[in-house]
Amino acid sequence: MARNAEKAMTTLARWRAAQLGEQEKHKKRRPYLASECKSLYACEKWRMQIIREIAKKVSQIQNAGLGEFRIRDLNDEINKLLREKRHWEDQIKELGGPDYQRVGPRMLDHEGKEVPGNRGYKYFGAAKELPGKNGRIWAAIGYS
Repeated sequence: MARNAEKAMTTLARWRAAQLGEQEKHKKRRPYLASECKSLYACEKWRMQIIREIAKKVSQIQNAGLGEFRIRDLNDEINKLLREKRHWEDQIKELGGPDYQRVGPRMLDHEGKEVPGNRGYKYFGAAKELPGKNGRIWAAIGYS
């Protein structure tokens, strides 16, 4: 039986380590501030990553059996991601890319008119049915 040190020196082990090293170069964390990113291509990549995360969380929140606290947490995370996506869209526009906020989907009422004031906190999936969802709005305003 070969020793671990001898196993580590095999050609296959060295090749695998090189492959993992190359993959780590490509996996970077999203910058904390969108304004730190100066590449339009990178901004588009991070925006798409956020959209994928939003889609995943929206599909998770459809399950009403998750429990009230998990649903509230998911809804908060989705709203946070939407706010972050807006920051990336602002940076893309600043770098000369398309204005996604102008071209993006709009919230419409039953008559097909755009809903005014739809920039605030949104409720998704099972969060729409939570008790006291309007209580958060009144608490933010200062009413008890």
